[in-house]
Amino acid sequence: MSRKYSDSPFQVREVDVKDKYEFIKKIGKGSYGEVWLVLPKNSFATKSQSRQQVLKRLDLRQASNESTPNDIETAEREAKLLSTLKHPNIVAYTESFRSSDGFLNIVMAYCEGGDLYTKLKEKRLKKEVLHENQITEWFIQICMALQYIHERNILHRDLKTQNIFLTKNEIVKVGDLGIARVLDSARDLATTVIGTPYYMSPEILLNKPYGQKTDIWSLGCCVFEMITYEHPFNAKDMPALISKIIANQTPQISKRYSQPLRNIIDSLFKKNPDERPTAKALLQNPYIKDNILRLLDKTEKKCHSQVKSNSQPVVNSPTRPVTAASVLSPSKSRLSNHNNSPSVLP
Repeated sequence: MSRKYSDSPFQVREVDVKDKYEFIKKIGKGSYGEVWLVLPKNSFATKSQSRQQVLKRLDLRQASNESTPNDIETAEREAKLLSTLKHPNIVAYTESFRSSDGFLNIVMAYCEGGDLYTKLKEKRLKKEVLHENQITEWFIQICMALQYIHERNILHRDLKTQNIFLTKNEIVKVGDLGIARVLDSARDLATTVIGTPYYMSPEILLNKPYGQKTDIWSLGCCVFEMITYEHPFNAKDMPALISKIIANQTPQISKRYSQPLRNIIDSLFKKNPDERPTAKALLQNPYIKDNILRLLDKTEKKCHSQVKSNSQPVVNSPTRPVTAASVLSPSKSRLSNHNNSPSVLP
């Protein structure tokens, strides 16, 4: 059973949400709620500026009438987790509250670049092949986010390309922590079968206890999707899909990609979770460390370019929060005190 929080993150007082936010457009809809692009009414920014935020709304009355307390608990869990996580590669939390119209509301940062699933779909339609450098840049940032939550004994449990978001400068933001699970310690294991079938690990499908390595399997599915624009495991029905995943029938990666990258992907799909690397170990891989250096150099050049063009100050630049510097040398990271995120490597 999921762990419940004793302290709700939601304001108890009734708030008129339209007094706080201007609704710009609806960007999503679920069975019990909606997702809106909004602008804080106390903001001096225009609709085209970066003050836009995302507002998730869950209709408490409908959820209550249809006896789905899990929807309410899921929303509260996501708000609680987001309010405690501060990392440049995790969607930023703003606030959460219950409004006078009977909704739970979670406000978070808006990622202008959309989700990775849509980005990959567009690339496929254009018949574009992702360069290995781009794949490794996204991979590194997802690993940073995973290491951060895993250090806090949190499992994402639903990592997929639809839950990986991009800023306008294609900085990765991992989101949708609604079904994440907080464990008492890193050695604890979860047992609930939950997540998206295409990205589920063998241990989940076999009803075995699972831990952080289930997110690593899902990471492998996401990277495979970046390379092929397809799921690593496809089938006509659920039983066939489960059989393929359990049998670990992973298609081969094209040799246009380097052997080190292909070796890493192979390690993510080890059937035995103990044989899969941790997020921290992945970031220590020599191939990945070389790419972190390249990413750091690229980021610094972008920052200098923005300063020269008299654009947004570097400290507020959306390209700056990638903590590649802290991965290679914590003492050199100029952001470590700003975002309170730990070094990725010792």
